[in-house]
Amino acid sequence: MNKISLYILLVLLFLGLSKSFSPSEQKIPSLLGELYFETFFTGAPISVVLTDSFQTGFLIKTYFQKYKIIHGFKPSEFIIVKTSQTFWENNLKNVGMSLFRRNERDGHTSTIPMPPGSLYLGDPAYGSFETGPSGIERWTFYRGYRHFPTLFEWGAWRPDEEFIQKMEAAESQSVPFYGSDSEFGEGGAVTSSVFKNSYDKTPRAIAGLGEHMRKFWHVPKWKRVAPGNETKVNGSSEEK
Repeated sequence: MNKISLYILLVLLFLGLSKSFSPSEQKIPSLLGELYFETFFTGAPISVVLTDSFQTGFLIKTYFQKYKIIHGFKPSEFIIVKTSQTFWENNLKNVGMSLFRRNERDGHTSTIPMPPGSLYLGDPAYGSFETGPSGIERWTFYRGYRHFPTLFEWGAWRPDEEFIQKMEAAESQSVPFYGSDSEFGEGGAVTSSVFKNSYDKTPRAIAGLGEHMRKFWHVPKWKRVAPGNETKVNGSSEEK
């Protein structure tokens, strides 16, 4: 083995060891694919939304995903996980989508990519259809759940009856659903106004880990507002 080959081997070995023992990466949990969602995330109701995908490393890459964990009845959380290259690449198009859900009523789980909030849509326990000025019936959450659209990052968009029917049909066939007009997922009108993968945000292909680690596990605060006895949840109000 010549000196150049030996030098390259030592550099690669150093990079590999540095990466393996990096403190910032050691404390990040691993979630290698959808088969691990059910045991990784506990509680119900719960919806896990992919908010970001990024990678670190030069020769030896590590792949990360950032999730928003929506519990519905308590503050949402954000968590970063390491994942496999295959799962990471397969879900680049699913930024802003719910990758895992668990129903409170029967504990049923699903890993079919669906729009955020799909767990509650069409369920009469949470809302009903109301006819607007245009004559179109749109889903409206009851007063106690009026903060849900803010949790789901819907903005001004609201689902109509056709949207929910198509969503339910797609999930029954185990097919991802990105909306009646592709409102969700990479490039979707609703998603792109809120979420973008880090590799899309900057000219560089590799995002730094430090900027993400500041919110490795983040729980937004609930702020009390006056007058009245209301609690502000992620920008919207919920009556106590």
